[in-house]
Amino acid sequence: MTAGLDLPHLFLDLYQLTMSQSYWRTHPNKEATFELYFRSLPKDRNYLVIHGIERALKIVSNLSFDDESIQSLRDLRKFDESFLNYLSGISFTGNAWTMSDGDIAFAGEPVFQIKAPIIQGQLLETVLINTINLRTLLATKCSRVMHAARGKPVVDFGARRAHGIEAGEALSEASYLAGFSGTATVSGGIGRDIPLVGTMAHSYIMSFESELDAFRAYAKEFPSECTLLVDTYDTLTGIENAVRVGKEMESVGERLKAIRLDSGDFLTHATNARAAFEKADLSYVDILASGGLDEYEIDRLEREYAPIDGYGVGTKVSVSSDAPWSESVYKMVEINGVPVSKSSEGKRSLPHRKSVHRVNGTDGLFAYDTITASGTDSDSPNGRSMLRNRLLKGARVIEPVSIQSSRNYHISEKACLPDKYKNIHKDVPYPVKTLLLDQADPG
Repeated sequence: MTAGLDLPHLFLDLYQLTMSQSYWRTHPNKEATFELYFRSLPKDRNYLVIHGIERALKIVSNLSFDDESIQSLRDLRKFDESFLNYLSGISFTGNAWTMSDGDIAFAGEPVFQIKAPIIQGQLLETVLINTINLRTLLATKCSRVMHAARGKPVVDFGARRAHGIEAGEALSEASYLAGFSGTATVSGGIGRDIPLVGTMAHSYIMSFESELDAFRAYAKEFPSECTLLVDTYDTLTGIENAVRVGKEMESVGERLKAIRLDSGDFLTHATNARAAFEKADLSYVDILASGGLDEYEIDRLEREYAPIDGYGVGTKVSVSSDAPWSESVYKMVEINGVPVSKSSEGKRSLPHRKSVHRVNGTDGLFAYDTITASGTDSDSPNGRSMLRNRLLKGARVIEPVSIQSSRNYHISEKACLPDKYKNIHKDVPYPVKTLLLDQADPG
């Protein structure tokens, strides 16, 4: 599945292959419907920001096994040669319905549906969960950070401790979709129209004879976007040196853009810096903070009225530290048009391909959602349908959407989410009504 999935390996669980060989031998033409959804919301989350849909659609529509992958499977000596020949010619020929990147979703709501020959649907399980799970967790975390920042700009600094290169680049997209101003990750920004943001590291300061020399050199090199890191040695001295360089830049017609605090008591340091800039008639200089920040710490600083103009967030966001996993699942719900479900203890699933409708109140805000059996009398005509047909017989029905469009869409959707559900400290369940979805007839 290498070239088709744009991944370096056969990224699927072995059982998807062993089951598929048995499907191929016994009932290869059965049509199955699978749904990906989140069984429950992660810790302290009242909503999810869906992300990874566009990437997942690309993966599905390009399902294939190249020659190298087939040979690797042959070398395992587990699979029938005729089955491997079948895999070598496989492509996706089914249909897909999905939510959109930037959608707000809740527990139990299908976000990605596939109706296809059973082997095709089964082979996609692992990569679809992986793709949508990670990006949704990151986008949700970043959305919470934006809420805590109260409209102030936030930048992604998280690539270095993300769980791999792909995760770091996924963070660049997820954070921008959620409302961040930009990313420090060059490969995450280029080619995606995501603004790149960068300042300097402590190593830059330490490479000069003095902090003041470093500041002057950087101001000369990048006069239009000069942000100075002031905590390499002593933060108070660093602020004083930044003031000095700011006045020197004014004398040649330039302006110091900002300083960055990266350690210590941000409230105290920001207060001291703001006072120093006001005294020097440099009130236009922004104060940025980074280092160990997440939505909880940013919320605390904002509640204490810290004079901070923007934030850089890294590790705690890049790994969604307080909720690094979720109960995202991919379940068969129909086989040859017959509803099916499992009744495992604590893991019951509901049958039928489903419809999700969202109803807004008279104030324009989300009021409640309904989940119904799709295409039945119970399929509610009320509200807006959250699932759209994206693939029909393997071909795109709706053209891919840019990250900028997804960002704009998410911001407008989040504005319709009542504030009580945006609370980062308190569980406030959103009403989702499941209508007429009884267990399937076992016969």
